[in-house]
Amino acid sequence: MRLRILTHNSGEFETDVEEFDPVSLNEELNSPEINTVVIGNVILSRIDVKNVSVLEELIEE
Repeated sequence: MRLRILTHNSGEFETDVEEFDPVSLNEELNSPEINTVVIGNVILSRIDVKNVSVLEELIEE
């Protein structure tokens, strides 16, 4: 699926992932023990992530 990531410094990224677990990502983003998160092929500071949303789900044939 394709995700859009918005950051607090006005950055915008799109990346493809095979699976997306918003609960797990939320735990990572709120953990004071983690400095960076990896979403698809994008590495970001956890405190810079503002929003992650699904743009489209890829349909397998």
